[in-house]
Amino acid sequence: MAALDFKEIPEAHLGGGLQDTFELFARDFLTLLGYEILEGPSRGADGGKDLIAVERRRGVGGETVVRWLVSCKHKAHSGASVNPADESNIRDRVEANGCNGFVGFYSTLPSSGLSDAIAGLSTKVETQIFDRERIESYLLKGAEGLHVAKRYFPKSMTAWMGENPKPAKIFSTHPCLTCHHCGKDLLNPVPAGIIVIWQRRDIDGKKHVDTVYWCCKGNCDRRLGESQRGKGLIDGWEDIPDVAIPLVFAKWVMVTLNEFQAGDTYSPLAFDRLKEFILSIYPYVARHPTESEIERMEGLMRIPAALGGLGY
Repeated sequence: MAALDFKEIPEAHLGGGLQDTFELFARDFLTLLGYEILEGPSRGADGGKDLIAVERRRGVGGETVVRWLVSCKHKAHSGASVNPADESNIRDRVEANGCNGFVGFYSTLPSSGLSDAIAGLSTKVETQIFDRERIESYLLKGAEGLHVAKRYFPKSMTAWMGENPKPAKIFSTHPCLTCHHCGKDLLNPVPAGIIVIWQRRDIDGKKHVDTVYWCCKGNCDRRLGESQRGKGLIDGWEDIPDVAIPLVFAKWVMVTLNEFQAGDTYSPLAFDRLKEFILSIYPYVARHPTESEIERMEGLMRIPAALGGLGY
């Protein structure tokens, strides 16, 4: 499902001072990608172009400058595709404006007829199309793109950021939990993997945790588990994304504190790793839960065994 609703950008034909918004968005988007805007949006006769963008390609043979004629078509409100009648005489327009290439910047999709027409120009004019999916993918993959998206899609981005939370900036460094087998960062880009404890029960029933580690599911978990077998220990585990759910994290910490109060013990190594895990996962917890996490939490509460891996 698309994250950005292009209907947040006003229609061009309605006036009211906001009719240039989609072209301004195209300008900011192309600037984000590294293009230099030679001619920006303007009102009145435009000679078949909305913007002219310059791309500088540097290689072994020096610098090549490509001038792109940018044509913006904002049809999100009707949902219609951009057809050949909307983009007539592309080659003539490109040449008349002293350009080398054509960029179609669309809030919907080009029709099959237009796609075929553009493909037919490939030997004469460089072409590229930015449709709604391609535009969205660029905007959501980095901090600078998110900044542009927040400006033009405030409602969509509020919803998207609620479902794609970033860790709170609590510490000076980015939180990190590396798999104890392969070294992969289990918190980047989002929490993944499992936390595992190996423990034994003393004759009086008290629990002693021998070791704690975190790792990828599957092969890394199996390989690490092999090193612990034969020591008279039993293992328990929990999905790290589940522990990162705010309420589940709070319950997990409370259970651990209650176990300490009851006399359970940790080896020095296990205790140090427990503290490291809590500090590393906390920035992902200091936030509102997402809708999907609320649903997941409700499911965990209905299945007691799902919370039993680490003492629930």
